[in-house]
Amino acid sequence: MLSFDENGWLFPDPLKNITHDIDSAEIDDLLKLAKEEDYWSAGIRETVKKRLEKDKDDVRLDWIVEDLMIKNTGGTVISMPFGKDIITFNSNRHFFRGENQQYLKSVPSLRRRQEGKSKYECELIKGIALMRSLQFAKFIWKIDVVPYWEAKLSDINVDALAQHYGFDTCLLDLTNDFRTALFFATCKYDYKTDSYRPLTKKDIEATEDSKYGVIFHSPNWVLDYLNGGSFEWHMRHLNDHREEPYSFYSGELDGMAFQIGYQPLMRCHHQSGYIMPMMNATPLQSDNRFEKIRFLQTEELSNRVYEMMDKEKKIFPYEGIGKALDILHTIQRAVIFSEDDLLYAYDYGVVDKKMFPTIDDLRKAITAFQVDGECVSIQKDEINYPISPSVLQEINAEYNGRNLLDVVGNMIHQYPEQRRYREQRCIDIYGKLI
Repeated sequence: MLSFDENGWLFPDPLKNITHDIDSAEIDDLLKLAKEEDYWSAGIRETVKKRLEKDKDDVRLDWIVEDLMIKNTGGTVISMPFGKDIITFNSNRHFFRGENQQYLKSVPSLRRRQEGKSKYECELIKGIALMRSLQFAKFIWKIDVVPYWEAKLSDINVDALAQHYGFDTCLLDLTNDFRTALFFATCKYDYKTDSYRPLTKKDIEATEDSKYGVIFHSPNWVLDYLNGGSFEWHMRHLNDHREEPYSFYSGELDGMAFQIGYQPLMRCHHQSGYIMPMMNATPLQSDNRFEKIRFLQTEELSNRVYEMMDKEKKIFPYEGIGKALDILHTIQRAVIFSEDDLLYAYDYGVVDKKMFPTIDDLRKAITAFQVDGECVSIQKDEINYPISPSVLQEINAEYNGRNLLDVVGNMIHQYPEQRRYREQRCIDIYGKLI
């Protein structure tokens, strides 16, 4: 029977980078362990909630309770090194990633786009990906809940949202829920409908690699920025005196797992989502911080997991943004950008300044570049992706009127300085406190 040892590993000698084959009974063991994690997490939350009620008049809790809350309890506002405040969801003690077949390299989508390209081309591909992500951010800002969320609750993590809604980034998805990972390891994504379906016999028997599903696992203390996984990073950056936040695209945050937290669009927290920057990091197959688990795919298992996750709704909730899927697909293929988009890519993308000393150098290079046979162009004005008032109204109807405190579990703990920052963001966005 599979179980976690005292250090959180499932198998002996985890650092040997061995692939472990498991059967259906051992998958059931892991599903039972997932339920145990739920009970553990709920217990931690209740303990912290009682202490919060007891100490509600204190400005700060004692460090033991504060540490417990930050690490494991939903509703805590945390300032991250990439310059965003998040509201945490409940943490568990493990990370997983599920893939529905064996791959030679598990790396982010941007890295796959750059595969086999020169350094020069890689910089341009990165710049285009960043400009598309920014256009996505500008588009979703039209949805009422997005600016309202930033004004009242927490920052919008553009990179994480872009990653979860189909855009190329340097981020790899992880989850702290085994069931979520098992779903992704046993179901197939349909790009046209932005949805998942169970695997068929044809899917499974397509190649030798597609006969297997793969789960990557690591205890959270190994990777989690909030649970010890950032110790070496903190030691390396102990004497940093910088005003600007770290960029995911600098490589300086590579290999750490960051909780996405609650976001105004629902997919991230429904998937208990974490992101791991991998601008330069080794693929998971070579990363000995992860245990590699393999199992034989079957239609029966795929259908069972699909039903267990309520036909994908538990982790792929129906939400209004799906009504603008054609627009999202258009932005994902965009080749026309604004000067503002270019400036963002140049600054936030940590463009190689030896290769492109000025933004003019990047502009000249990127407009001489082709993507899928199309030339890239930069214009002065913003690029507008029009959405009909009726469709926007339908999207807003999915979110407006919803009690956002219900979404985050009706418990938010933030320090006074974080509260003041949020009030300032509200004034920046709406011109007043609302």
